[in-house]
Amino acid sequence: MFNLKLLLAPTAVVSAILAGALPAQAQSPACYTLESLQGQFAVVGTYGSNIAIAYGVRSHDAFGNMSAAFVTNQPVAGSPTGARTSVSGVNRATYAINCDGSGVVTRVATLADGTTIPAFDDFLVTEGVVQNGKLVATAMVDAQRIPSGIVLGGVFLTRKYTRLPNGCFSRESLRGSYGVVVNYGVNVALGIQPETLDGKGNLTRTGVLNQPTVGSPTGARTIGNVTSTGTYRVNCNGTGTIDRVVTRPDGTTAIASDDFMITEAIEKDGGLLATRIVDAQRDPSVIIPGGIFVTRVHSLRASPAEAGPTTPPAQGATVAVAGPKGATATASSIVLDGTKSTSADGKPVTYSWTMAAGSPVAVILGGTTATPTVQFSQGRGSYTFVLRVTDSTGVTVSDTVSVDYRGI
Repeated sequence: MFNLKLLLAPTAVVSAILAGALPAQAQSPACYTLESLQGQFAVVGTYGSNIAIAYGVRSHDAFGNMSAAFVTNQPVAGSPTGARTSVSGVNRATYAINCDGSGVVTRVATLADGTTIPAFDDFLVTEGVVQNGKLVATAMVDAQRIPSGIVLGGVFLTRKYTRLPNGCFSRESLRGSYGVVVNYGVNVALGIQPETLDGKGNLTRTGVLNQPTVGSPTGARTIGNVTSTGTYRVNCNGTGTIDRVVTRPDGTTAIASDDFMITEAIEKDGGLLATRIVDAQRDPSVIIPGGIFVTRVHSLRASPAEAGPTTPPAQGATVAVAGPKGATATASSIVLDGTKSTSADGKPVTYSWTMAAGSPVAVILGGTTATPTVQFSQGRGSYTFVLRVTDSTGVTVSDTVSVDYRGI
């Protein structure tokens, strides 16, 4: 007799049964969770067709809370010359995420003048990695449900998020040879400029500008050489400013200032190296007339002498570094530091802090972060902590650090 169940089974299952094997149980896909967004992200907000741009660093915890500071470079309403202004503020928000990586942010933006603006955003994780058996978001996009409350006129706001590595940026984080693409307005002109950043706060940039020929009825274009020399400053979170002297194609000069945001970076030589930077000029273009808004993207180019490889290091190089080494404390608490820990593939790591065997017991607050706070609960003595770092492949390494508590 025929087996009715066999006849109704899918062809692949029938083949497996006839071959004497049972099909493997399909595994359910992993889910994104609140913890998948834990960490810091560089955020670039775009308003309409290159009307304005916003920079910020958003910090997510593992419980659905987010905080951020931002600066928006936007037009001065009604200006006939295209004058621009910068508006700063902070965001406080909660977020919810679905298994598929989609989610919603509910937030309130507070401007420097005290004005508060509620907003809702839909977001989607666009890139992620598996880390210690869990999904970790490395890039996201979002769209604001209502028009911008900062840049007026019913402007549509979208953002791109890229995960930043742990650690603090410095002038040394901007060093090497970068390729700079300069955008003027809505596809009006394009600048293409090699750039050198020396890691000490100095920059040089020179290249060509492809722009419209003024007054041409046929759309003729002109190619001219533009040079910038100047200085840069960078904050710990990757934001910063540039001050430049610009030499135009006709030899005249002008002063320009830019706000920038590091959006991608790698760990190198015990510090952070910026591999992509986005900036916006504070004032309209000093080269092309008409009050045109200027933005740029700087990309680190391979340069063995200056930058070293931008590919992940060889496997087996995951290192845990617990600090501060040789520390003494008189206050009842101290912040430990695991930010110098590195992974073999350059991807984010997870942290776990515990007490070493035989050590007096301390209270560890934020034991799964890079910088937990510990409270000494058993009086004076030498407290030893163990940091375990796990990379995206599941490799776990550890390091210890002792703190001599001399308080009450």
